[in-house]
Amino acid sequence: MASTIPIEELKKHSSNIYEAIMIIAKRARQINDEQKRLIELETGYDSSLDNVNDDDDDDGEAAEERQTQPVKYIKLPKPTTLALEEMLSGRLAYQYAEKPSEDEPKK
Repeated sequence: MASTIPIEELKKHSSNIYEAIMIIAKRARQINDEQKRLIELETGYDSSLDNVNDDDDDDGEAAEERQTQPVKYIKLPKPTTLALEEMLSGRLAYQYAEKPSEDEPKK
């Protein structure tokens, strides 16, 4: 069951609530990418095949073969939950990207 988190808890780790949410969201995307790679390694699934054009007649047999193979599921915690827990426990570190100085030409 989901539980609410007081805003004061997030403000302890960042001066701005919106900044904290953006940090958590970015970390959640990183965790999601890590979990995706883990799932692909464990199941042998190649996500690059998802973008193959289905109109190709030559690849029709391979697509049918992929669909008939049994599906292996891996239960992982939700990335947003992990990122939020990292932020609240103080394990999530962040820094600002450096702004270019005024002397440098803009590209």
